[in-house]
Amino acid sequence: AQLIDGRSMVPLLRGEQDLIMEERDLFWHYPHYGNQGGEPSSIIRSGAWKLIHYYEDGHDELYNLDADPGEQHNLYNTVMAKASEVRQRLDDWLVEVDAKFPTPDPAYDPVTEKTRLHELEHVLMPKLEAEHAEYLDPDWQPNDDWWGSQIITD
Repeated sequence: AQLIDGRSMVPLLRGEQDLIMEERDLFWHYPHYGNQGGEPSSIIRSGAWKLIHYYEDGHDELYNLDADPGEQHNLYNTVMAKASEVRQRLDDWLVEVDAKFPTPDPAYDPVTEKTRLHELEHVLMPKLEAEHAEYLDPDWQPNDDWWGSQIITD
């Protein structure tokens, strides 16, 4: 059987008090890059505190969301005892759920990445921008097989 992590929110939706739900920590584990810029990280929200651990370089950020909901002031080096306490709870949870962690890619080559990023910025993006600008032309028409479309006549 697969472990399902979480609790029913039905009591809260019914307006009933659920002290366990109100006081529990919330966790996110995102051990890979996202297609919209997400970096490999693990996060814990514990009361007013939110700690983010970034796997790319191993650094942590700590925010008091009651005082700083926009996460503008990293308090990690200011309140070290709280940072250590919250980080330990995150680490304990990751062990408890047998979380998988990112590992270095042995095929990674920084020169290849730099070349790819340059091509994205200077070749692909200008091409896509020009193509997308054409869509705004009032006379623009898709080609006959746009997105695999078929013209069917009755």
